[in-house]
Amino acid sequence: MLNEMRYVYSVYQEKSFSKAAKKLFISQPALSNMVRKAENEIGAPIFDRSTIPLTVTKEGAYYIKSIEEILFIQRNMQAYFKDLRELNTGSLSIGGASFFCSFVFPDLIGRFREKYPNVTIDLLEGNVKELKEGLEDETLDLVIETALYEDSTVERFFYKNEEIILMVPASYAINKRLQPYRLSYQDVVSDRFQADSYEPVPLELFKDTPFIIMKPGNDMYQRGFNMCRNAGFTPKVAIQMDQVLTSMNIASNGVGAVFIRSDIIGCLPENKKLVYYKIGDPLASRKVVFASKKGKYITAAMREFLRMAGAKRVNGVCPGKSPAKTGGPCKNSQKGAEEWN
Repeated sequence: MLNEMRYVYSVYQEKSFSKAAKKLFISQPALSNMVRKAENEIGAPIFDRSTIPLTVTKEGAYYIKSIEEILFIQRNMQAYFKDLRELNTGSLSIGGASFFCSFVFPDLIGRFREKYPNVTIDLLEGNVKELKEGLEDETLDLVIETALYEDSTVERFFYKNEEIILMVPASYAINKRLQPYRLSYQDVVSDRFQADSYEPVPLELFKDTPFIIMKPGNDMYQRGFNMCRNAGFTPKVAIQMDQVLTSMNIASNGVGAVFIRSDIIGCLPENKKLVYYKIGDPLASRKVVFASKKGKYITAAMREFLRMAGAKRVNGVCPGKSPAKTGGPCKNSQKGAEEWN
């Protein structure tokens, strides 16, 4: 029956008997016979053959969903037995936004590859929608994101807390009025701005300031709008961007203010064309997690990568402080926890 399911599933994927037959290297009549056999066994048609492209019936939709669940179990079983060979072979596919791919993954991948040189690693850069799709179709084993901490549809592993600050072109006149609130480069890089002694800037004072906003699909897009609205205004959008590093470069040329993760400041040289401000809104603090597909077998490679990152499984309870608060990207190398659970 499993063999028949594979034939049916191929027809479903291709939405065509002829295309599926070509893909499977069998004749179309032979494929039709296999599908018909499966339909006879369940006593209902799986495909509506009157539609172009081919669609599934109500019973067919249930049958396809069941096939996907069976194949998922089979892949987990294969991964488990493959794991018995430990980390002498294998692969790991990981993904994240541009910041993580540029500044977090290089150190982790370097340390992982030094210890396990025979494990191949595939890295994908994308937005949260693309990364979640990668988890769902299993082209990605792990992704690192900020928008997935509350998402119970994935398995989450807490990595660290991060703070969002406001970055404003130094040429803007408003900075003169806000001298007491300004943060130095070292205030940000050292994280000392998080102390209660540092006053957050009144965000409402920027209601007439142009903003550089990330495009939809990025967690900072909605978060930035919500922080402004909580301060009583809608930001004046000067330009929308895909990449945070590009946003910084454009901001330094006077285009607009931008909400940005504080960690990125320590990854780059000091820029005198920019000034920084602490934000008091609770949305300015967010959690970074690694995520995997719900129910997916955590392979030895995934487990070891998470251990090296110091990531801890999220069990519906806030883990609190970052496991490597004294480290973090571009400051001190994170050695990870001695134990991983």
